Amino acid sequence: MTTIAKADKSRLTIRGLVDGHHYIVREQPGGWFITPEKMHRVKRTGMSADAFARLYRSRTPLGADTAREIAANLAATDKAK
Repeated sequence: MTTIAKADKSRLTIRGLVDGHHYIVREQPGGWFITPEKMHRVKRTGMSADAFARLYRSRTPLGADTAREIAANLAATDKAK
């Protein structure tokens, strides 16, 4: 939680901030709103369509017992709703 107190010489003391971090200060009706600056995510390239197709085709099919168990679980989930 961040607390703000008025100090001498019309300055504000803001407790709870971390040194070196950047914050966005917005004026709101009746006060101020302080939020940490959003971190920008680095876009990472995903798997290419060809690599995904190779991976998809190389998967092993489900056995009959596993498929039956999954179908029973889905039916039980639908019935519970």
